[in-house]
Amino acid sequence: MTRQYVPNAWPLGSTHHVAGQRPEAADSNPGTAAQPFKTISAAAKVAQPYDTILIDEGIYREQVPIVREGNRNISGSWIVLAAVTGKEVYLKGSDVFDPEWQEIGPGVFKAPLPKSLFEKNAYNPYEMTCTPAPCPANFEFDRGGYDPGEPAGPTQVRPATGPVLPETLGQIYVDHEALHQLDSLEAVHAVPGSFVVSADGKEIICHFTGGKAPEDELVELTVRERCFKPDFPVHWSGLMIQTLGMAVEHAAAPGAFSRCRPLYIRRNAHSGIAVRKTFHAPCSVSGGYITASNYSYLSTSEPTIISTILDGTKQCQPNDRPVNVVVSHDGAATWETVTDGPLADPIANYFLDKDNGMLIRHYRTRGDGEIYNDKAIEQHAEQKLVIQVSPDSGKTWGKAEELGFGEDIVCFTLMKLQNGQLFWIIEENRPQLSALAGTKPDAIFFVCQTWLGTWRPDRSGIDWEKSGLVQIPSDMSSQGVGEPQACQLPDGRLFAIFRQSIVLPSQDGPGYPSVKHFSVSDDNGKTWQAPKPLTFEDGKYVYSSTCFGSTFCSSRNGRVYIITNILNRPNEGCLPRNVLHIVEIDQDTFCARRDTASTIEAVHEEHTSHGVGYSNWGMLEDRDKKNLNLFMNLENGPVHDGYDWNSYRYEIEFPA
Repeated sequence: MTRQYVPNAWPLGSTHHVAGQRPEAADSNPGTAAQPFKTISAAAKVAQPYDTILIDEGIYREQVPIVREGNRNISGSWIVLAAVTGKEVYLKGSDVFDPEWQEIGPGVFKAPLPKSLFEKNAYNPYEMTCTPAPCPANFEFDRGGYDPGEPAGPTQVRPATGPVLPETLGQIYVDHEALHQLDSLEAVHAVPGSFVVSADGKEIICHFTGGKAPEDELVELTVRERCFKPDFPVHWSGLMIQTLGMAVEHAAAPGAFSRCRPLYIRRNAHSGIAVRKTFHAPCSVSGGYITASNYSYLSTSEPTIISTILDGTKQCQPNDRPVNVVVSHDGAATWETVTDGPLADPIANYFLDKDNGMLIRHYRTRGDGEIYNDKAIEQHAEQKLVIQVSPDSGKTWGKAEELGFGEDIVCFTLMKLQNGQLFWIIEENRPQLSALAGTKPDAIFFVCQTWLGTWRPDRSGIDWEKSGLVQIPSDMSSQGVGEPQACQLPDGRLFAIFRQSIVLPSQDGPGYPSVKHFSVSDDNGKTWQAPKPLTFEDGKYVYSSTCFGSTFCSSRNGRVYIITNILNRPNEGCLPRNVLHIVEIDQDTFCARRDTASTIEAVHEEHTSHGVGYSNWGMLEDRDKKNLNLFMNLENGPVHDGYDWNSYRYEIEFPA
């Protein structure tokens, strides 16, 4: 009897070689190592499932068609587009732009856009709106993301009439840096490093930093819709290809396989909220935990902001990537790394008491007193939480004082109350309260504890008093209430929201959906009302995954908002987090106003993982503009490590 042979691996596909800089390269070649293709597009047209397209160094300015994909159930079948190891490969949606610049003001120049953009059936991003179109009805919102019903707006915004020139999908880069697109000629004249598309859509007007038109610099103009463009409708689960080791950029509507476009505006006519997205840093921002720094001003007079970033560009394990202290001297527009001095170490969270100018920082130390900068410190019970204060913007620091807040905790909102006290709400793990206590060794169940602080007369430190506790029974949440975020209303009341986890229905109980819980305190956190599920004004739950959320009272208008991932139906688990929302809270009923729900960010329809999402941001109100700056990077990118480790700043503008 002949035994059946059963292989233990999927079949290997072919390798197609691309080497645009080699003289023998041609798209008429067979795509072998000896006779490579010249363009990535030529290889993409012949690639089959299981195949790899291996790309040698160079800049490829093309829109690559995706004519087929792998099997979504067999990751090994996905078509892989990979850079040759050690080689720099760029796929760009831009072309080199070298026009005849005409000076029309100090440092301000204009030039005609390429004639090819105006040919019949040509794609012209300089006449199209940059406001993202609503997702198709069968796409992400059906997978869980709440659709706030935002108006689509016009798709063509050039030619334009009137003094306001709506932003377009077009973009210009000078030495790899994107200029900021503004909405009027007057604004461009006033702001170096900016541009605008003329009202007739024929010219681009730029205010170059340095006051002169670029001569030796590389100027690039976005001319292509996409870097990768499928020739078929994409399934809701994503496009089954992978990119490895490539920089994919500059497309007008980049989608899942290109780094996010660095500038765009979302406007919601119902809420009056506008969101501007800009590039923040080529690394990922740490999330909203004690292990990751927040954002804080250093003084009441200077615009310097401090934070930390996790450098995701390093090729190492995620938990081993270096954490760097960074500061911005221009309101979070640009950042520089702090390499030495009193702010370089430890990695800490900062808070500025703007009433007295005292700067506070808190961080962990090991049992021997040494600073502990591990990114997973909250998992180590032997760590101690300490606090220091500085009277001079962090140049000198007082004695590090150990806080008796407990060990198995994570610290969240620290703020100054109207009565002059400091308010701190923390998360404590009390696994003995879990319904799984005694049966699950790693059971978790969170409660939230308030602490109130009072400055000592000499401002040498803060004395803390244990105050109100927030908790819920185990039949309302499988993990209690955690990740507390609070704000103070104009009338002095405190409003806090909490992460909560679903309780599955069983024979013994009806279960409880995954929502956000909230609580209110009328006495500065000494006592809290019993937590309730957050609802819209019609009593319907604001469904949410088990995820981070924050709340904020705008000093521009005194209104209260929450930011979180809202779902359109019940859900179990931490995902999806594919759409991030902001919604106003009614200060009388503490219901979410449905008509104000606005999208901050949403994943593209081609993201290849249900795990792709937006969460664990940091934020800080701009003290001058009164806008909210939210800093966030994409979580679990479609090809995971190496996709887009960049951080982006979302500037949220509120109505007056």
